[in-house]
Amino acid sequence: MKCPTVLILVFLPVLALAGTVRETKDINLSAKDINMLVVNCGAGLLDLKGIEGLEKVKVTAEIEIEDFKKEGLQKFIEKNVRLNLTKRNKRAFLISEIQTNSLNDVEARINITIETPKELDVKITDSSGPISIRDLVGNLKIDDDSGKITIENITGSVTVDDGSGSIIIEDINGRVMITDGSGFIEAAFIKGDVYITDASGDMTIRHVDGNVTVSDGSGDIDISEVSKNVFIREAGSGELEIERVKGKVTMRE
Repeated sequence: MKCPTVLILVFLPVLALAGTVRETKDINLSAKDINMLVVNCGAGLLDLKGIEGLEKVKVTAEIEIEDFKKEGLQKFIEKNVRLNLTKRNKRAFLISEIQTNSLNDVEARINITIETPKELDVKITDSSGPISIRDLVGNLKIDDDSGKITIENITGSVTVDDGSGSIIIEDINGRVMITDGSGFIEAAFIKGDVYITDASGDMTIRHVDGNVTVSDGSGDIDISEVSKNVFIREAGSGELEIERVKGKVTMRE
């Protein structure tokens, strides 16, 4: 006698799958009587553009969390995200960061897009992620831990203190000062003196209407089309190529 086969089907509830979740927030601030924007941000992309005639500082923040359930997003933002834009003493202050003390290895970032009046000084402190700055009439200062930095079309001095990541600076009407830990550096079409102190990574400097001063640890150095003098404080290791310099070329022994 054969025993009948019994097939038992158990239907379980479908669990919500975790994935990348995003939330976008817009914040604005009147630019009246503001002469500087101070940005302090954590992980994520930072894109800033100056716009002629704009009367506000406009910020779009995309909060992005990996491997997370959408239904928990709002609670996470309320508890862990710090995002505000305020005015104090003729300065606008933007803070964009995710508190990390209680995240339990959650991978989260805030991608920031900023539009500002064109005539504004900007000071940025950033932890990680790519930075793109363009079209400003004012002084720019960046203190960055890691990530690619691109700076274009600035009328004013540019100062960059960077830990790691490539740096590309072009079309600057003002002094350029770079202190870098590692990563490729390119500075081109600069109307002003250029000062670079670099630990490691290749360096290209070209079309400078001013003096160039370089101190390098390791990596190739390529300098060309300089209207004044070139001073190599320390060449480090790597190939050194200097050509088409109208002034003197001096190398410290």
